[in-house]
Amino acid sequence: MIRYQDIARSLERGLAAAGGASGAIPSEHELCERYGASRTTIRAALKQLQDQGLIERRQGQGTFYRPRHIAKNLGSIVDFHTEARMAGRVPTTRVIALVARPAAPEEAALFGQAATAGLVELTRLRCLDDQPAVLQRSRVGLATLGETRAADLENASLYRYLAECRGVQVVTVEETLEPWSVSAEEAGPLAIAPCTAVFRSQRVARDTDGAVVEVSDNLIRGDIYRFTIHRDVADAASGATA
Repeated sequence: MIRYQDIARSLERGLAAAGGASGAIPSEHELCERYGASRTTIRAALKQLQDQGLIERRQGQGTFYRPRHIAKNLGSIVDFHTEARMAGRVPTTRVIALVARPAAPEEAALFGQAATAGLVELTRLRCLDDQPAVLQRSRVGLATLGETRAADLENASLYRYLAECRGVQVVTVEETLEPWSVSAEEAGPLAIAPCTAVFRSQRVARDTDGAVVEVSDNLIRGDIYRFTIHRDVADAASGATA
């Protein structure tokens, strides 16, 4: 293996082992000292990583790692756009459909008063660097969403919009994750082949009173996302073992 290729692989392994978060990488001078290599060799290694889309150079800031996968922490309520920017990605959200309809009996029971006037079905495609990543289908009470337009939810967080424009604060989220094989209809927006395996996240969001604000069904590309769980061993029961 050529020396610069070996260094590039070593750098990638080290950056990935750090937890998959975006961050600045050492300067060329530091890398020269670490690997005992010339500046030309280090630049060739960085060029390889840049060509693979794993690092980006930011004018006046330095060189930053762009992980292959976004590490999403289960239990976190960080919104899509913030999470993407933390990973060094450019997020976009496009509204595919915003449709009001009557609530089915089981939906009326779940949403309560928020669904008295009906529900709104919101379908959005969420992209990273213009690459489709998540197909999100949400149901929200019509009384909760009000006279919201599709343009209000383009490139925006639904929860932030509800908090800032509707006075509704989401405080808890229950989420179930399972494997899913996409249909042809689902595969199209995600730009993947039918029957491709993805993550399916089913989520119920509640406000400060425990009332249901949103129920969502999310199809998440597994070649883009990884899910992590953080546990504090100090809080575990004293008799627990690993």
